Amino acid sequence: MKKVTRIATIGIMSALATGLMFLEFPIFPSANFLKFDPSDILPILSGFIFGPLDGVLVLLIKDLLFYLLKSGDIVGIAMNFVAGVSFLLPAVYIYRVRKNRVFEIMGYVVGVLSVTGIMTVLNMLVVPLYWKIPMSETVKLLPYIAGFNAIKFSIDSVVNGLIRERISKIFEN
Repeated sequence: MKKVTRIATIGIMSALATGLMFLEFPIFPSANFLKFDPSDILPILSGFIFGPLDGVLVLLIKDLLFYLLKSGDIVGIAMNFVAGVSFLLPAVYIYRVRKNRVFEIMGYVVGVLSVTGIMTVLNMLVVPLYWKIPMSETVKLLPYIAGFNAIKFSIDSVVNGLIRERISKIFEN
C-alpha cells in the first residue's frame, strides 16, 4: 500500500473511531461509569490490516481527539488507551504468527484475557487515588470492571471477526 493511502486511511479510521466514542452506554447499571462504546473496533481492525503500530496509532489519535472534543478527563482517556493497547497487541501479534481463523480467534481470546487482567490490576491502583475511596470500596467494583472489559472486548472481537476479512480485501494490492 502506498504511504499516502496508508496515512489517509489511518486518519479516516481515527476520525471514525473518535465519532464512535460518542455512542456510549453502560453495561452494568450499578457501575454506570463503565460505558461501552464501539470505538476500539477500528483500531483493532487497523492493527490486523496494517500492523500493530498502526492500530496503536489509531487508538492514540482517537483518544486524543476525544479528550479534546468531549472528555477533558486525562485519567479516563489514559485508561481507555491502556485497555485498547492491552487487547490489540496480543490479538494482532498472535494473528500474525499464522494468518488464519484459528490464530485470529486465539488472538481475540488472549487479548480479552490480557485486557481483563491488566485493567483489573490497573483499576485497583488508579481508582482509590483518582476517586479518593478506600481500597475496600474499589475491591467491590472489581467484578464489574473485569466483567466490563471481558464483555466489551468480546463484542469488539466478534464484530472485528465478522468484518475484518471483507475490509482487508479493500486494502489488498
